[in-house]
Amino acid sequence: MLFRNILLAPLLTLTLGAVAVSVHAEQPVIEVVTSEYPPYEYLRDGEVVGDDTRIIRRVLAEMGYQANIRILPWARAEQLARNGRADMLYSLTFSETRDRHYYFTAPINAAQDVFYKRRNHDLQWQTLDDLAGLNFGLSAAYSYAPEFMDWLFDGNARMTKITHEKPELTGLRLVGLGRIDLFICELSVCDYLLEQNVSQHQELANVERMAGDVGPERSFRAAFSRKLPNGRELRDEFNAALKKIRASASN
Repeated sequence: MLFRNILLAPLLTLTLGAVAVSVHAEQPVIEVVTSEYPPYEYLRDGEVVGDDTRIIRRVLAEMGYQANIRILPWARAEQLARNGRADMLYSLTFSETRDRHYYFTAPINAAQDVFYKRRNHDLQWQTLDDLAGLNFGLSAAYSYAPEFMDWLFDGNARMTKITHEKPELTGLRLVGLGRIDLFICELSVCDYLLEQNVSQHQELANVERMAGDVGPERSFRAAFSRKLPNGRELRDEFNAALKKIRASASN
């Protein structure tokens, strides 16, 4: 994957005011919101950790800021960022709809959507039409590959949107229980969830990843709220700091 596990150094924690940067203690603080999405961002012993979290903290520290990161349901996190009550949101893919609300950073990681099925369900596919008529589970909060969504909305398959607090884990469990045929998920996320949760949810032992990628690899990014007066400048500064850190890591 593109930038996965590149920036793993220990990092500072930091905060910025929701309308503009304000000085608190020795460093200005950026208010950052995200949602539980392991291994990229998740809570461990009360602290927000994960691959993308390390990158965000490292880059903001390089910029001279602290990051006050909160884990919220995705819809709530997006609402705060769009309204300017939070300064930054991560990890999300670019879309024209989202671009109206955010200044997107350069990629911080890579995302690849794949399908998960029951082990005893004899399914193979070369094109999406090979899966026509099946019941697909989707996370209502996630932005999937556009070509897949267009195919779904053309009526080629049934769709079960999952709105639970942990939609990826719920989707995998529904597959294991035989309540849906397939769940589409970001590869690293659902592989991680299967490994971490199979002892607690035995039905996950019945779930496996299907061969084949759904759409091209895409980029996870961070995004600054367009409600911030200096949002564009912060985005540009973030990109410059990210580039500098990657250059030093490759030397």
